[in-house]
Amino acid sequence: MMNELYGLMNEVNNMFYKEALKRFDIDLLEIENGYKVIAEIPGFKKENINVTFEDGSLTIEAKREKEDGKYLVRERSNSNVKRVINFGDINEESMTAKYENGLLTVTIITKPIEAKKALSINIE
Repeated sequence: MMNELYGLMNEVNNMFYKEALKRFDIDLLEIENGYKVIAEIPGFKKENINVTFEDGSLTIEAKREKEDGKYLVRERSNSNVKRVINFGDINEESMTAKYENGLLTVTIITKPIEAKKALSINIE
């Protein structure tokens, strides 16, 4: 009975551990005119990283190329990774991204807040 319980606990732990390996760490900074996302994704080629913005969400995906050979020890993650970060109203055309030394930096500029004009309402 205890062996079955430990086996089940091990399966659950492995499930969460494997899911955690498919994510990566980020820093999200608020800067003067927007945000800066710094994603730690070492070991990927720049051409295998995809950054998209749709419906207020920034998506960062990286795909790892498969390496041939028989592994004797495999401790590094070999999975693809993905992270989605939700934002509000931003200036999509002004987004920039740079990948250097395993760090992807995405700069996001927010749209300027427009002053609301007074609205005159006609009385009937």
